[in-house]
Amino acid sequence: MDNENEYMTTPEASETLGYTIQHTRRLVREGRLQGAKIGRDWLILRESVAEYVTRSNTQPLIPTQKRGRPRSGNKRIPRDGR
Repeated sequence: MDNENEYMTTPEASETLGYTIQHTRRLVREGRLQGAKIGRDWLILRESVAEYVTRSNTQPLIPTQKRGRPRSGNKRIPRDGR
């Protein structure tokens, strides 16, 4: 198996799991996902992400699926009250 394809970056794992990057890093630090810290970055085993999804009944997000709702426009109130 190609070593490069065994791992995914933290942003890739976060997108797959539907979690923030910070939460995904926390899961690795807590040992709930298997990975290795290379310099400043974490590389996470793809198999570990798949097992986590199975264990936690988390549905992986479709990569193009957006979470949350769109922000309303930045409406500013003028200082002079108009």
